[in-house]
Amino acid sequence: MFVHWGLYALRGKGEWDMFESRTPVAEYEQLMRRLEADQFDAERWADLAQDAGQRYITITSRHHDGFSMYDTALSDFKVTNTPFGRDPIAELAEACAKRGIKLGCYVSLIDWHHPAFRFRRESGLAWDDYLGFLHGQVEELCTRYGEIGQVWFDGDWPRSKWWRAHPDWFAPGGDYNYPALYDLVHRLQPDAVVLNNRKDVPLPPGEDVQGFENDLPGENTAGFNTGTVLDGPKETCLTMNKSWGYQPEDDAYRSTDDLLAVLKRAWAAGCNLLLNVGPQPDGRIPAREEEILRAIAAHLKRFD
Repeated sequence: MFVHWGLYALRGKGEWDMFESRTPVAEYEQLMRRLEADQFDAERWADLAQDAGQRYITITSRHHDGFSMYDTALSDFKVTNTPFGRDPIAELAEACAKRGIKLGCYVSLIDWHHPAFRFRRESGLAWDDYLGFLHGQVEELCTRYGEIGQVWFDGDWPRSKWWRAHPDWFAPGGDYNYPALYDLVHRLQPDAVVLNNRKDVPLPPGEDVQGFENDLPGENTAGFNTGTVLDGPKETCLTMNKSWGYQPEDDAYRSTDDLLAVLKRAWAAGCNLLLNVGPQPDGRIPAREEEILRAIAAHLKRFD
């Protein structure tokens, strides 16, 4: 199960809304006052994942908007400073551990909120200040929540149209020091796998899984996947509709039969399927998405 949940759910326009609407940082920060998430139940999420045969849950610890969905010590722009006031990743880690489900953490490499990523000239900060923050958050995630199964990096797309057209939002101020970053994960969580959503082939040293997005290995209907399929572990992440983060107006859901067909083809290709849900602002997984997962669960139970 892939989980895209953050402040952006309050607007219902997806996880890229801060960029797409060009919302100033100070204005976007005001969303923190509205996050109550009074229906969040980590046990229910984990039960749903287990019933659907999902063996790991990878959740957005911080997406591109820079809002941390856990109690980081490195930023005040975080979930525990909202009316909700809890650490959902801590609660999810506990719920997953009870059921033998592995917990993974999505980590954005870019940060539209952090002054050392977008506003170095104005803030007087340097790129090394951002690297300290990024690497520090990865260290937190790898040391606070028990066993971590996966660290899923996203946002380094040097060949993308966004990088070229909007460098102030997407282009880094230097390299990410991947050797040190990957070593940090592998040293603190020896059994965790690293996936970087760059679509590079061959995989650079330290990366463990070849990733695909909304396509199976060898396909490129999305327009940004490689046609080269490597030997070794593979994973494709997939939306149920057209959205990652919560968008209530997106009703273009795939049928259960279609998703089951994709799942079977992924198995045949030796590829994990990371199926996405976009929880609502109140913390509930949308009813339609829960319904689809329960239908998949019912189908799989016929083969137990």
